[in-house]
Amino acid sequence: MIWYDDLFVGKSISPRRKKRIIRKVNRRSILGAEYLLTLPANPDNLLDIISTQVVRQRYYPSKELIVIGLAGNYEEALMLAGEIVSGIYAVQGNFNLREFFQKNRHNTKEGGVLC
Repeated sequence: MIWYDDLFVGKSISPRRKKRIIRKVNRRSILGAEYLLTLPANPDNLLDIISTQVVRQRYYPSKELIVIGLAGNYEEALMLAGEIVSGIYAVQGNFNLREFFQKNRHNTKEGGVLC
């Protein structure tokens, strides 16, 4: 799993809770109802919103995930996704999130917490 350095975090996630969630996701231990915003598996999509409960399952291919956001609930995940997409459109002038995050690859690191 790859975590974006400047992780976008919802308002309901405190810094302490953020670190705890990241640690639990990396270990695939028991988690609450948080959501991860990741670069999409399907290139036709903008983002994937994935429950931490799904990532916890053993068969889920989490090694390929590039996590760019963390939200406390589904509604917050939708709002955060909108903020990310509109922010990147303002910077780039297009909706190519994958291109934006690949340009800023120095802000990612595999398997670790970059908070």
